[in-house]
Amino acid sequence: MEGLKVKETKSRSIRKAISWRLVAFVNSWLVLSISITHSDVINALAMNVTGFILFYIFERIWNKINYGRYYEE
Repeated sequence: MEGLKVKETKSRSIRKAISWRLVAFVNSWLVLSISITHSDVINALAMNVTGFILFYIFERIWNKINYGRYYEE
């Protein structure tokens, strides 16, 4: 498989984008709902930290899914 490049179909990219936006929306909603303070800076920081962690997990999960992948030389 050396020399092969992994490519993604448009369908995979669209599904990833939609699913990420759902995860990001739920993250924002939860952070703002649970927020103890009403500080915009604290909320923004919390959303960025949790978003970073969730995005890392999200990408690791999608890397295990072969749907929509193909290989080119």
